[in-house]
Amino acid sequence: MNEELAAAVNTNPTLMEKRAPRSRVKRALLMDRLATLVIFAFSMLAVIVVIFIIGTILKTGLLTALDPAFFAGKPQALRSGGGIGPMIVSSFYLTLLTLLISLPVGVGAGVYMAEYAKKGRLASLLRFGADTLSTVPSIVFGIFGMVLFVIRFGLGYSMLAGALTLTLINLPTILRTTEEAVRSVPDSYREASLGLGASRWQTIKNLVLPSAMSGITTGAILSIGRIIGESAALVYTVGIFVRYAPVSPLDPGAPMAANIWHIYTEGALVKDWLRVANGETAFLLLLILALNLLARLVSWYYEKKLGVTG
Repeated sequence: MNEELAAAVNTNPTLMEKRAPRSRVKRALLMDRLATLVIFAFSMLAVIVVIFIIGTILKTGLLTALDPAFFAGKPQALRSGGGIGPMIVSSFYLTLLTLLISLPVGVGAGVYMAEYAKKGRLASLLRFGADTLSTVPSIVFGIFGMVLFVIRFGLGYSMLAGALTLTLINLPTILRTTEEAVRSVPDSYREASLGLGASRWQTIKNLVLPSAMSGITTGAILSIGRIIGESAALVYTVGIFVRYAPVSPLDPGAPMAANIWHIYTEGALVKDWLRVANGETAFLLLLILALNLLARLVSWYYEKKLGVTG
């Protein structure tokens, strides 16, 4: 029987050629399903870990975070019942001050790199420098900011010193996200605008930037999240504890992330330090989640607006 089958195969070689592709297809389908299962399992593992972390933080501090007497009250140094009102003001104040400095510079530099900079060593060097700075630990920026802004420029522990330090941290992110967002705009948009008689700046202002606004907004929101969640750089430039909300840019402050670090490490003198730390952590988490939702809504708005006008 085997001899007859071998003879049939030898006389009809296309039989093995038909069998071989089918086996390869089955093997490929099996590997595809296995890879899909593995990727799905790792994705679910990541989601579970994130849900566990968020759930644990909210479980321990949500009720405290939503208490008006807590998020609007003043902190207490030696007794229980303190709030985090000045810390919330410090965080928003610092965020606004940092964005006022970093957004015009970062977005402008990103537009220049995408639209005006010529290809060459200088442009490559600038991109390499921006990518390298984005990987430097924030504590290094904090020490640099303390030496330069706090001591050398005489700003002391102040909101302005912290904002300038955070500007150095966030500029690479804003620059690179803006550049990539502007580059993602199809060249046909520019060609059509220039063909209709618009100048290069009019094309960038009226067409390219609105089309890239979704990516630019994403970069700005990422920067806001890092500003609000930053602690190491601010310990050396802004401060870690205040009783009153800052008013002047030269006033010291205590952003929430830095104050959380202070409470967990040095706040044992406060009787209910754990309640304050858990509540402030939960409030900070809710704030960051709200900012991410806002980023999605803004991106959706600009995409919808672009689709309607286009």
